[in-house]
Amino acid sequence: MKPFYYLSDFPERRRAGKNYIAECPKCGKKHLAISRDTGLYCCFYAGCDFHGKLKDFWTERRSTGWQDAGSPAGASPMAKGSAGKGETGGMASAGGGNAAFEVSMIPEDYKRLSPEVIAKIKPLTDDPETSDTGQLAARRYLADMGISLKTAIDARIGCLVHRCFGGKDSKDGKDKKNAAGMMYQCIAYVNYINGQPVNVKYRSCDATASGYTKCWSQDSPTTPCPPYNIDCINPLLIAEENIPRLIVTEGERDVLTLREAGYPYVISVPNGAASDLSKGFEAFRPWLDRVQELVICGDSDLPGRTLVKHLADYFGTRCLFTVLPGGCKDISDVLVAYGADVVREIIGSACPHHTSDIITVRERADGIMDVLNGNYDHGYDVGHGPLTDRVFHPTDQGGLIIVTGKPNCGKTDFLNDLTCRLMAKTGRNVCYLSFEVPDKDKHMANLIRLMLGKVNTAAYTREQLQPIVSFLDGHMVHLDLHEVSPTPANIIERAERVKRAMPLKYLIIDPYLFMEMETGRYNTETQAIKGMLTQMQAWGRNNGVWVIIVAHPRSLKKLNGKNELEEIDMYTISGSANWANLADFIFSISRIEEPDRSYTRLDMLKVREQDLCRTGSVLFVRQPCGRYDERESEEQIMTEMQGKVLNKDRLPWMGLVTP
Repeated sequence: MKPFYYLSDFPERRRAGKNYIAECPKCGKKHLAISRDTGLYCCFYAGCDFHGKLKDFWTERRSTGWQDAGSPAGASPMAKGSAGKGETGGMASAGGGNAAFEVSMIPEDYKRLSPEVIAKIKPLTDDPETSDTGQLAARRYLADMGISLKTAIDARIGCLVHRCFGGKDSKDGKDKKNAAGMMYQCIAYVNYINGQPVNVKYRSCDATASGYTKCWSQDSPTTPCPPYNIDCINPLLIAEENIPRLIVTEGERDVLTLREAGYPYVISVPNGAASDLSKGFEAFRPWLDRVQELVICGDSDLPGRTLVKHLADYFGTRCLFTVLPGGCKDISDVLVAYGADVVREIIGSACPHHTSDIITVRERADGIMDVLNGNYDHGYDVGHGPLTDRVFHPTDQGGLIIVTGKPNCGKTDFLNDLTCRLMAKTGRNVCYLSFEVPDKDKHMANLIRLMLGKVNTAAYTREQLQPIVSFLDGHMVHLDLHEVSPTPANIIERAERVKRAMPLKYLIIDPYLFMEMETGRYNTETQAIKGMLTQMQAWGRNNGVWVIIVAHPRSLKKLNGKNELEEIDMYTISGSANWANLADFIFSISRIEEPDRSYTRLDMLKVREQDLCRTGSVLFVRQPCGRYDERESEEQIMTEMQGKVLNKDRLPWMGLVTP
């Protein structure tokens, strides 16, 4: 089925008062009512829960009591508008243009099955002399499923010949949908509320050479259908004030299986894996609230796992989960293959899902002991020297680094030197996304000159340069997002591709200004920046990658009306205070150009993990080739400018033969 529908998808619709009547895409019956005023649609065929709103009528953030087509089935149990009071009331609201289902259902809203339906169903008996073909077919089926006749009789299972749909056609055994339906011997799962039969599901039990047919149908005068066997927790019928444990399954047969194993409190979702939980459970919330723990015993296939996820979202922390043996699709398969004892072991060992959100001391005991003994990642020198190492000493944990500074202060130039040192001296791999560097060839050539320590490389032969070209090829790449827009998601997707090809450790985004983020009526710039930073930091930490983002400061204020501008701090970055809050490192780059002194200053403004380094400042003198040499003080720099020769990092960082 499609995620949404237009009115044009129903060309054979006919008018009926304020509604259209059309064929339902889900069940194929001509019971789909479409409001001409609101575009709300709902199928009123028994058991079909197809409903939503035509896209022709969608308006921004307009609230209705009907869920849009494609909305998740596992909505919160307290979600507004999830209630429904049968077929009639729902469409009446839709036709009037008001939100439907404003009042929650209660168990008494479910109508009793008609006498005609009840009369067709024969209760199972334990008469050993019976020759009734329906009784014998049902007994044979139940015996093959491991269900005793006593359990079935206690569950008030019936039998009859009935028309069913879908599954395998018993004539040729091929897997095809039986749209017209055929008559089968069936067992009848009669469901009760307050002791009264309110719906019945028919399952074929005809035996064939390849097994049993898998066809079904149901009669239900009220929608949504209630959970099967829900009366087992009816407070009017049981003495217990609180039920310690309730088992929730996907199908009616699973309920019989667990009753066979001795569990009295078992229900199944109304319509298998396709159940709309918020509607099916709505009338029974007070009953379910009395349950202390819910054991979710779902199927192991994809629809079953999806249902388990929805049940977990719906019931929350009360849930315990089962683990089935290999080769068993559901708990009924376990009963047939291994017996009731194993079924009880599985239910008894149900436990909460382990999640990475909850970290216990026990599971981290080895790591804790390593830290106490000093055996942990002590970080690495980025290659500048001890002064830089004092303020910037990263580990391979990964995270978020913010670089800021005034325009034309040398942020990109300094990062070129830093990343080259990381590649050449620590072996880390780097990915550049440099929006302000349109000529990637020139940028890579500059990196080679920097690593050689030479301004002019014209005298080098191709053979002499090839080793360093090969080194860079193995340690860096450029991203140039000309095929997709530079959104955070697209950047991460491209970085993931790079990471699969090489052990990426640094991702440089220079500058942030060119990134595209969603802002609008319901998403401010601050919210967009926070979302982007959170996304980048989480990806970096999960993958052991440092994401370096160059961010410009806001318009700086003049000091005392003079040309001198205020100093940059963590909170001067343009757009949001989240830059300061979410970053692991923040440093600014400043360029001082005066007659008697010329240098670059790195101010480390924030260090999240201060056991390895601290905030502070480092001074650098730039060489013509682009290398930055750290210096201890301004006095040292002034002395150097007056002719005193200080140590410079002049040697090539690669073992190349010089011309």
